[in-house]
Amino acid sequence: MERRRHARIFLKAYGLNQSCRLHMDGMDRVARIIDISPGGSRLLLDDGGPMPAHGARGVLLRGENFRLAYLVDVAYTVAWINGEEFGASFDVDLDASVSGLQADLADLAG
Repeated sequence: MERRRHARIFLKAYGLNQSCRLHMDGMDRVARIIDISPGGSRLLLDDGGPMPAHGARGVLLRGENFRLAYLVDVAYTVAWINGEEFGASFDVDLDASVSGLQADLADLAG
């Protein structure tokens, strides 16, 4: 049964490989955004550090190689963990619709 409120957008479909900086467990970390929706994101930790605990809180500080105004200082809670990936459930939905995210990603892809 699907529990998501929003459709996921896979960045690979746009030819994008987007890294971001996170703050969690008292330190800054580097991750890659695999997919995103207004309500959350699937992230892959790229820095070799420890995985967060389920339910841990963090902040997506900013994109490393892209800039979207609504992806700055986004608070999240870890919803699930699978290997080096985890699901970040945003505390407040992004100020962008699914179609708005798709348009912004298409612009980034050029």
